[in-house]
Amino acid sequence: MDLHAENGTLTPVIRIGRLTLRPLAPGDTDDLHVIACQWAVVRQLGGWPWPANRAFTATRSVPYTGQGFVWGTELDGKIIGSVAVTRGELGYMIHQDYWRRGIGRTVVAAALDHAFDHDDCPAINASVWADNVGSARLLQSFGFTHWHSRFEQAIARGYPVMSHYYRLTRAARDGLRNTAKSRNSGT
Repeated sequence: MDLHAENGTLTPVIRIGRLTLRPLAPGDTDDLHVIACQWAVVRQLGGWPWPANRAFTATRSVPYTGQGFVWGTELDGKIIGSVAVTRGELGYMIHQDYWRRGIGRTVVAAALDHAFDHDDCPAINASVWADNVGSARLLQSFGFTHWHSRFEQAIARGYPVMSHYYRLTRAARDGLRNTAKSRNSGT
């Protein structure tokens, strides 16, 4: 992990192969707005409007200063998504042209590692709409377990949708990591 100086503070910049995870900046608005104009992406997000609103996108294209982090996912100098853990909640989005390439898995893994190892989160929550089977599978593959469901207003869709809540505790994550290490070491 490299550190990037911005406004007098050091923020992480993580490079994973050709991907760079870094704080978003106002110059990312155009790339982020391209994603915000994709119905297939926005319909699965909890807090983004539809149709896309450039002024709203600009409010999301700034460095996050609250508890946790929001990173842009950059590939070849272009933002193709974002990943965040804010106030103990995981969120992510990926430009639909980059789905099914392992990018979501890569950025979620990096975000979880950072949140547990550097931000000292005891547990991380995530929620997905009931029809977002791919995201539910991704969360479960990291050890997230379902703990709650309820109907919530989907801003982009304009009506209530069943939302499933998942949680990954530090103990469960550490247990999964230790099991994987044992398998890989042949013990």
